[in-house]
Amino acid sequence: MKAIRKAAVAAIALATLSTVGLSACGSGSGGKDAKGKDGVTNIVMWHGFSEADGKTLKKIVENFNKSQKKYHIDAQLQPWSTIGETMVTKVTSGDGPDFVTTGADNGQGWSIDGTFQCVQDFYDDPSNETKNYLPNVTKQTEFTIDGKKQQCAVPMGYAPTTVWYNTDMWKAAGLTEQDYPKTWDQLLDVAKKLTKGDGSQYGMALSDSGWAAFMKGNGTGLYSTKGKVTINSEQNKAFLQKMREFYKGGYSKTGMDDTAARESFESGQSAMVIVGPWEDQAATDKGIKHDLFPVPNGDGTYVYPDGKKGSNTGSTGLYWWVTSQVKDEAKKKGIYAFFKYYNNHDNQVMWSLGSAYPPNNKTVTTDELSKRPLIAKVSENTDNSYIGIAGLKGGFADISSTLDSVTQNTARTDDDISASLSKASNKIQKYLDEYKAED
Repeated sequence: MKAIRKAAVAAIALATLSTVGLSACGSGSGGKDAKGKDGVTNIVMWHGFSEADGKTLKKIVENFNKSQKKYHIDAQLQPWSTIGETMVTKVTSGDGPDFVTTGADNGQGWSIDGTFQCVQDFYDDPSNETKNYLPNVTKQTEFTIDGKKQQCAVPMGYAPTTVWYNTDMWKAAGLTEQDYPKTWDQLLDVAKKLTKGDGSQYGMALSDSGWAAFMKGNGTGLYSTKGKVTINSEQNKAFLQKMREFYKGGYSKTGMDDTAARESFESGQSAMVIVGPWEDQAATDKGIKHDLFPVPNGDGTYVYPDGKKGSNTGSTGLYWWVTSQVKDEAKKKGIYAFFKYYNNHDNQVMWSLGSAYPPNNKTVTTDELSKRPLIAKVSENTDNSYIGIAGLKGGFADISSTLDSVTQNTARTDDDISASLSKASNKIQKYLDEYKAED
């Protein structure tokens, strides 16, 4: 098997996740004492869900444990900020989780280096009903390992971004559903209409970090699907210049990360925000009347793996991954039994209603999500959504940080954009070279 530097891979953090869990670290099973005295196979799961989503996951796990007598899932809460680094260290020593939830952006590198084991055999068994999974979701975790393309993960929580807007502000500006923007330029124009020049209302709360999807949808992206660095292009420069003018015009407050952008929207300071489906509950809790529409396409020339261009819709793509420490066949069967249970029709209805993530199972109907109609609307964007920084063997955090430097430079300073792109191009090339698979 080809390998990459595990020490470097272990430093990758889940920087793209919008929901952050805070807890003390649990302990793994290390494949030891797989069966208790009662003959039940003990299986350790790690996850980072600490709010309503965590309660829903806990209920699904409890129901699974009660549904049969062969396996017991021990679900342990870990901080999103360190779950990956801790997992790699623990799995290496044989005392980590048996399966874990993390993003597709991290998962490819850990599949290549052997921290995760692929699960093509799960998909090959028709009794697992993977034919009901959303195709665009499963495509994100098809990797080539040792020269063979295979499935390396099972869907857990796939959440496309959308544009959430304050319906009172929208109406006050004289806008209707007919004004939903169809292009990125139209989105910026709508934001201008929603902005009050006295600083009391911004048209959009736009974070100046996490722009990987925007750079693909409106430009040439950071690197091509073949690994060629593409960030230093005239098209990217033109897009960034447009966005600098947007910030300078006062249509979005500057200096915001995703959390600050959400707070601006939830406080009534801004009329729109681009974020995942968890905004539905957050806005409701803050008394903000809201609705959503898709993130409109741009005129970018970046070509996604499926041949599409222009999509600005990013996604938080969480999946279940089996770690390399699982060598016991009974334990593997138990994990697969849980995967099937978790993604079945009824549990995906429960998961979606409780967590705000759209369902992974395409048999779930809009009517079944009627208690949360906006989440059903979010799911309509899945087919046009993509992992922002994907296809990497390693270096996700480094490349993400490099891009954030470029976009923050754009939004907050008057520094030369060309120089910023050139510097970023050199850094990204260095990271891609560093993480190339070695024989």
